[in-house]
Amino acid sequence: MPPAQGYPAQGYPAGAYPAAVPPRGLLPWALGLLILIPFPFVGGLASGIAMAVSGGASRRFGGVASENARAAANWGLTYLLVSTVLLISHFVILFSLTADSPSSGFYPIGIPITIYFTLSVLHLVLVIVGMVKASGGKVVRIPFAIPYLRA
Repeated sequence: MPPAQGYPAQGYPAGAYPAAVPPRGLLPWALGLLILIPFPFVGGLASGIAMAVSGGASRRFGGVASENARAAANWGLTYLLVSTVLLISHFVILFSLTADSPSSGFYPIGIPITIYFTLSVLHLVLVIVGMVKASGGKVVRIPFAIPYLRA
């Protein structure tokens, strides 16, 4: 009697699917790319807020994911604080120095904005480095981030 020609065996074939990868804390670092939103200052603020919120939520996974999420949240909050202070100081300097007469040059009024854009480039570099390290399963350390969240 020939083999039955019908339906294949039930279930999934063994070994056909890759093993599940444990959480590594990549999402909080990836949300740092929101800085690329093409609206001035909105992308930076959205990036810092998203990293802080997602980093705080991703800490529940434990292990490498918890460490990477904590580092991303600390950097996101640090970036948010410093960039907000720089933007506010720019407008304070702008209005105080140009109250009597218009300014003829970019500096000293543009110092906080120059530092803000330099900080934003640093943020973008740190986000890319953080994503690469987190995707490789390594712990990301940012030594100059303010440690809002402790281990």
